[in-house]
Formats: sequence, structure tokens, C-alpha cells
Amino acid sequence: MKSAVFTAKGFSTQSLQKLYSRVQKEFGEADVLIFAVYPEYDLEEIAQEIRALFNRDDFVMFHAVEHFNDTSIIEKGMSVCCFKFEKNASVEYFYLQDVEKESVVKKTANYLNTHRDDFHMIFSSSCKGNIGTIIEDIAEKLDYSPIDNIVGGVSSGKIIDKELRAFQYIDKHLIKNGFIIVSFKNIDAVVDISLGFRAYGITYQITKAQERRLYTVDEGKSFSYIASKMLSLSDDEESDIRNLWYAPLSILSAENGYMLTLRTIQKITDDYVEFFAPLKEGDYFKLSFATPEDLIKTDKETAKRVSKKLKQPELSFNFSCIARQYVLEDMQEKELEMYVESFKTGLFGFFTFGEIGPDKQYKELKFYNETSLAVVMRER
Repeated sequence: MKSAVFTAKGFSTQSLQKLYSRVQKEFGEADVLIFAVYPEYDLEEIAQEIRALFNRDDFVMFHAVEHFNDTSIIEKGMSVCCFKFEKNASVEYFYLQDVEKESVVKKTANYLNTHRDDFHMIFSSSCKGNIGTIIEDIAEKLDYSPIDNIVGGVSSGKIIDKELRAFQYIDKHLIKNGFIIVSFKNIDAVVDISLGFRAYGITYQITKAQERRLYTVDEGKSFSYIASKMLSLSDDEESDIRNLWYAPLSILSAENGYMLTLRTIQKITDDYVEFFAPLKEGDYFKLSFATPEDLIKTDKETAKRVSKKLKQPELSFNFSCIARQYVLEDMQEKELEMYVESFKTGLFGFFTFGEIGPDKQYKELKFYNETSLAVVMRER
């Protein structure tokens, strides 16, 4: 499999023409084109230009506040990841728009179960804040194991005209409330999860929660009060909620205390704490903490494991939470450098509003916050 990533700064007809010329000159015809686009740019307008230049409709686009071209973090631009299959690999697309929870879970689980031998990459909207619940409901309907062939991320975006612009585009459809699955056939791939946060202190049990809102823990203790004390909030003081991104919740297995996933605080009210992903009553958690150095150290360990599992990969991906990037501070590029140096490939990916992938034991599909999902691929 031949692959490469090309970048254009900004968006205009001229910049897209230059991007097309580079692809044609340095890469040639591609079997797969996946575009990452800054949220201020209109996907439908760009799609018209792409169709005219590339003379095709079968391309994927998604919004990302920042995305990756090897070790570079691209802001206010667009990039395209190109694939050219050289053996027996191929690709299939599955997408849903304007999703309703019950129907999307059944349809998607049926598709994944039917295509269990493929490797699936998901590019998703937030589905009106419900994507975490949707993914974990899909997970319960998957009838195969191990779950080592699904990975993805939620598009990151910006509020524009009072709307969160974090869309996807495929087959002449602008997807605002749904997702795209790109399914690769005859591809060897490895997914691993870099956490880096260490649980500490008291173990809490969730006693009242609804979707993404946590009300009480243990014997009716207000978690709003606990979180407010962590931020030292008072009536005459405003604190940056992002400070709590250094201390996400580590959701633990009730059987052995194993860390299942992470949950990041979105906002605190007098009655509840809202997270970027769902919580379940009865689950146990601890607070966790990490420094930038902790995260980079774990990235290195993750890259080492991945390199042992798949030799001579032909392309790597990284789906990394935007909250994780806040915690990484000025070491954001170090995460990318760690992967590129270890995998010795080109790298594509983006800062996400949530990550989709297997748990560390590949038993279940999970929805994550504050993780970095490393992926390597090679044609069989």
C-alpha cells in the first residue's frame, strides 16, 4: 500500500488547485482520499471544488480544529491522506445521517458484525452529544471477539452562527448528526491506547447519573460540591474548567479495579457535573492525574507495543483528544514525534472531541476522553 499526506494552508480555489497538483505530481491516482478540514471552511463548497479537480465523488471529509501531517500540527488549513492499494486491498463506506439512537445502534452493529474481517475507521459527529452512548450501546451488540478492528474519533469543531461546526461529508451528503465508517479489506492493522493518567485516592460509586450528567456518589454525596472544591470555586471567583482536564475520572472495573475508560468534565452546575461522555449508575471511579511528561512516557510505551505487533507498517494514524492536548501544554508535537520515530511512517490524524476504540484487553469497544489512539496499517 502506497500512502502520503498533503497539506494546503487555508482554503481557496487556488490553494486547492495547488494541493491537487501536488497529489498528482508526487503521488498519482489514489484509491482513497480522506480530507481533514478546518471548521471555518464549508465542506459543501470544498466538495464542489474537489469533484471538479479530482473528477470523483468517493472521498471523505471531516472537520478538525487541528490535524496532523507527520509531526506537524496543522491549524487553519486542510490536508488529504491518500491511499493507493498495490495488492488485494479495497475499501467500503458505510454512513448514517440524522441518526436516531435505536435504529443507528442496530444498523451499525449489524454492519460491523457482518464485516468483522475488515478494519474500520470511524469519523463521527457528536450526534447531539449522544455519540458516547451510541458507541457503548453498539458495543453490547457486537458478537465477535477480540474487538481489535475498530477505531475512530469525533470531529472537533467551532461554534459558528450559534452552531457547532464539526461535520463530515461523503457521497454528496453533508453529515451534521451521524458518522462515516471507512472499512478496509485485506489490511493488517494494530490499535493501541495511550492513557497516561494514574488513578489515585478515594474510590467513588456513582449512585445517580443520567447520560452525561453525574448527580451523586456513594450515599447521596453531591459530586457538584466535590468538583467545585477541587476548583476552589466561590460566588465571587471564576476558575477555568480546563484545569480539571488534568484530573479526569478513571472508570474502574468492579471486578479487579482495571481502568476501563476516562471521563472529562465539561461543566459544573449547582445540581450536577456534566461530562463529555456518558456515565452509568453503579460504576466505580477514582480521580486521576497526569503531567505532560507522564503522557509522553505512556505514548512511548504504547508505540513500542504497537511496533512489536506489526512490522514495517505503511501508514499510521493518531486520534488524540483535544483535552489531552491542553494537558500536554507545549509538548503536543512530542506525541506525534514519538509515533513517527517509532513507526517510521507518514502519520495522519486529528484532535478529537472523543475517541473510539477497544479497551486495553480488546474485549469491548469503548468511547474515551483524554486518550491517544495509535494505529498502524499495512496491506496484506
